[in-house]
Amino acid sequence: MKKAILLLGMTIFVAGILCFRNADADTILMKQPVSLEGLVKDTEELIQTEQEAAAGEMPQETTETEAPAEVTIPAEVSNAGSIAFLRLSLEEQRVYSEILTSLLGLHKETTLSIKDPSLIDIAFQCVMLDHPEIFYVDGYKYTEYSNGDVIEKIVFSGNYIYDDEEIRSRQEQISQVVAGIIANAPDTEDEYEKVKYVYETIIRNTRYDTASVDNQNICSVFLNGASVCQGYAKAVQYLLREMGIESGLVVGTVRQGDGHAWNLVSVNDNWYYVDATWGDAYYLFGGEEQNAMTGKTESVNYDYLCVTTEQLKQTHTINMPVTLPECTSLTDNYYVREGLYFESYDEERIRELFARSQEAGKETVTIKCSDSTVYECVCTSLLEEQKVFEFIQTSSGSIAYTDNKEQCCITFWL
Repeated sequence: MKKAILLLGMTIFVAGILCFRNADADTILMKQPVSLEGLVKDTEELIQTEQEAAAGEMPQETTETEAPAEVTIPAEVSNAGSIAFLRLSLEEQRVYSEILTSLLGLHKETTLSIKDPSLIDIAFQCVMLDHPEIFYVDGYKYTEYSNGDVIEKIVFSGNYIYDDEEIRSRQEQISQVVAGIIANAPDTEDEYEKVKYVYETIIRNTRYDTASVDNQNICSVFLNGASVCQGYAKAVQYLLREMGIESGLVVGTVRQGDGHAWNLVSVNDNWYYVDATWGDAYYLFGGEEQNAMTGKTESVNYDYLCVTTEQLKQTHTINMPVTLPECTSLTDNYYVREGLYFESYDEERIRELFARSQEAGKETVTIKCSDSTVYECVCTSLLEEQKVFEFIQTSSGSIAYTDNKEQCCITFWL
């Protein structure tokens, strides 16, 4: 007798990223609950299976364990954007590589080498964390083909939000904009100066707007000039990678659990966190409110340019599918590099800082303190005892300033 074997295909749709909005309408990379769309019969596979069964060609079950095949890594993985990839297991790296190849090639379907669907989500998330150039995908689906309870194969499909022609058109436009930005970058081997340039460029040319289109990808920044946190962070990541600087996307929460995205960056062989969204002073302080309080607003806030894990965790909570390196160095922290970091109250050094800033024609001067004790000393001397009037000449009898006790910073307008 001929025994017909029914091969079932089960399609599982997953919107693997960008699933919820926080109070500021930012979104973060996060898995959406999986929903089963039902079992489907694949007629072609069924006929082929019946024919193989009749011919005695069905593969036999075996208890032998095969050695894992060597991972074939696409060339794109070996660039400066592979932070998440390098922290995956060997099997997860294999799935990552297959998904990356599929998405970069705009493939409609890709048969994966694995039989375990639980590996797909972390691999997909890490691909999207590492590759901001994949701006045209916002999720995925996969189809399981099963023989009874045994999965025979898994087919992966990316969810493309534009057609092929639109993708290529946008890629060309983005390349032109990015080339112009990089052409104006500082000609130096110092990675700190390059990261600072990218940080300032993104902030000064992007408006924080929760209603902006494409705000979860780089199109919003490079083509529209308006975005939210994920757009800011992916644009920073994309530019730094194009400049040969290792950078990754980091997701987590801030404030009362609001979703947020920022960057992990390697600067002169040390790891730092960079948050361009919180570096946008108009977003962080609220431009209108800040103007009402001081009469002035600085466009760039440097509190989140090259900070340590300890500094970051005062305001941010990391929620990643992989473990990230600890950031402990202060060598290329903005305030340290710019001579604005004080580990003790030094009145003569403060006097020199104000004089130097005024001679350079700067609009503001910021004092960053190493801890709350130093911060309180600076505030007592400059504000309560009003010694700041010894350092800033003013005809109005008043000086505008903002202070941030949480960050131990105080900024004066000159």
